[in-house]
Formats: sequence, structure tokens, C-alpha cells
Amino acid sequence: MITLRVAILGYGNVARALVGMLPELEPRLREERGVEIRFTGAFARRHGAWVHPAGLRAEALHVPGGPGARPPGGAQPFDGSPLEFVSSCEADVLVELTPLSPLDGEPARAHLEAALKRGVHAVTANKGPIAHALGPLRALARSRGVQLRFEGTVMDGAPLFNLREYCLPGSRIVRIRGVLNSTSSHVSDRLLAGDSLEAAIRDAQRLGIAEADPAHDLDGWDAAVKAVVLANSLMDAHLRPQDVWRKSCGAESLRSMVANVPPGTHVRQLVEIDHTASGEVQASVRLAAMKPGSHLASLRGMETAITLSTDTMQDLTIVEGEGGPGQTAYGVISDLMAVALARPPPPA
Repeated sequence: MITLRVAILGYGNVARALVGMLPELEPRLREERGVEIRFTGAFARRHGAWVHPAGLRAEALHVPGGPGARPPGGAQPFDGSPLEFVSSCEADVLVELTPLSPLDGEPARAHLEAALKRGVHAVTANKGPIAHALGPLRALARSRGVQLRFEGTVMDGAPLFNLREYCLPGSRIVRIRGVLNSTSSHVSDRLLAGDSLEAAIRDAQRLGIAEADPAHDLDGWDAAVKAVVLANSLMDAHLRPQDVWRKSCGAESLRSMVANVPPGTHVRQLVEIDHTASGEVQASVRLAAMKPGSHLASLRGMETAITLSTDTMQDLTIVEGEGGPGQTAYGVISDLMAVALARPPPPA
């Protein structure tokens, strides 16, 4: 049996979904994979933090108000900064789940660097540091003999990066097309149904898929960051979010396009990653009017999808239903299993 000691930094919706999901999954993980998870610390910006060197099962983390409001039994309060938490908490893996900063990836990048420098594996669902610093972070992980994993950064927990790593040996991904922002899709469909832009945005916020300020989603920045993660990790590019061409994005552009498409047409924020004539990788995000007949055009509601064009298996399309924190949390769990199963078992 492999015991994986996990520290969580950031205790929002994904972390709570992770802790809520594990008690049911743990018997299966022990039986099927020979892995059990123990939490040695948790850090919440609003509610404080705790450490427990011996580790606790997931069910012990269900405390009112968050992990630091009342530390679980046997845990000690932690009063330091996030970086001090990363640098001192005894763990095999840091799970970094702090909020996204799409323009620079901080402070999550610093958190991941601190863990990797200690020789601690790092798992994140935060696409900011992966978009801005995948190359340096991967190099640091290799130099320390640990893993950096980020399945939850794009399409929640859909097995996208794991598909490339484990199921497509020797294959090259030559083109990517996808609809990756559910907020834009939902607002578009509500506009097509006759809602005002303001009402459509409020409905997306009510469902929990849009922030109080939905500009990052509707202006294409969220999709641009995801495009960079995809391009750099799957096509060996070296893009930054600022390099992604965003065309006709934004709330007003969406309202205008929806008002002028023929019946039966869906308006979606389309991500395209391809090679230029000189062989460079380029990426774009644009509003596209999609007529029925393709996989991407058939998406409904908050569904997302991606098509990987390969030189071996032609086109592979992954469609995810309505995603959310639970699916992202499962992406984190799949990464934790990959870390655990790559480690040598304890001596007999």
C-alpha cells in the first residue's frame, strides 16, 4: 500500500469538492491502485491553516467554516504565509488551488516553484502558472526528480493531458480546435433564447460558471490562457497568453453576432491552434457562427469539447458535459494517482 501525503494550498470550491469526493473513492483507490491519501496540511486564505504531520483522512477535513476555522482533531494551527506553508508542511505532494491570475500566473507560480525546489511533487488546477511558466517549472521538476501535473487546468478533469501522455506514444498533435469557455457559450444560448445580455450574464453567475466580473470569460482571456496551456504542453510551443490573437471577443461582439445569425446557428468562442507556413505554432480565440453538422457545432449549453488532430489517429474529439468543481477535483485525483504510482513502493 502506498500512502501519499498531500498538502492543499487554497481551499475554494475545487478543494472542498476534492475532500468531499475522496471518502467514497478511497476504498476503490486502495483496492484498484493500492494507494491511500493522507492530508498533512491545508491553507485557506479566509479561514486560516493547519498542519498535521501524521496525516488525516479526507473525512476528518469536513469542519464548519473551512479548514482553519476549527482545525481537525490533532491538527495544529499554522500562522505563516502561503510560501512558508509550502516550504515547511511535510508532504509528498502540494495541491495548488489558489485563484487564477491570467496576466502573470502569480502567486501560484511561486508556490509551485517553492514545492518543486524542496523535491515535493506539484499538482495544480490553476492554469495561470502553467500558461506563463510551463517550461521553467518542468525543467525544475526534472532537476529535482519530481512531477508537475495539471490535468485540471483545461476541461476540468477530462483526461486530456493524460490521454496524450499515456495513450498516444510517438504521436504528434498537429492541430487543436475547441470550445473551452462555458460562460460564453451559456450567455450566447440565452441571448439566442431572447434574454438580454445583462439577464444572460446574471443567469451564468447564478449557476456559478461566471465570476462577478465576467470580462475574462467574455473577452476571451480565459480561453487564451487555456490555448497557451494546450499549445505549450501538447505542441511544444512557447507562447504567452498575450501572444494569442483574440478576434471579435467581448460582450458587445457576442450580442451583435447572435443578433445576426440565421436560425439554428450557434455562436461559440472557438480556440484554434495550428502551425504557420514557417512551422511556428500560433493560437487564436474568436467568436464563430457554427452551423449544424460538426462536433463542435452540436454542443449544447455549457458543454465543452476539444478536437486533437494527430499524425497517427487522425482526429480525436473529447466532449465534456456540464463541468464544475467536482470534475476539476477528479482531475486532481487522477494526477495524485499518477504521482503515487510512479513512486517506488515502501520497503517490505
